[in-house]
Amino acid sequence: MKPLKIATLSIISTFLISQSAYADQCSYVEKEQGLKAISFLNLNQQIYLFCEPCGDKVPQAVMIESVGIGTVGYQDFWQVSVNGKGVDLAYTYVPSSLDRKPINLAALSGCSASDVSPFINF
Repeated sequence: MKPLKIATLSIISTFLISQSAYADQCSYVEKEQGLKAISFLNLNQQIYLFCEPCGDKVPQAVMIESVGIGTVGYQDFWQVSVNGKGVDLAYTYVPSSLDRKPINLAALSGCSASDVSPFINF
């Protein structure tokens, strides 16, 4: 019975580690990246939160009521916030004029993210 428990625990640990590898790709960014990101965010603008690597199937629409940027107290990193909550630029999409498809904010800001689409389709 013990080998089974150890194997199960190992599988669960591997799954949790692989899931957390997707989290926070561009949540903490360089100051310049954060400033560039907020230049694409406007009050009363609709943006979309969509984490493909997390298994999201439908983007979550969010209306911007407030935008901010600040230090996070870790090295020289900064974080962009929307409506008082930190956002990960890798999973945030903003309106674009390209075929009217929302575009990835990390790509616009120069933050390298993996396993995310440059645009989302509805």
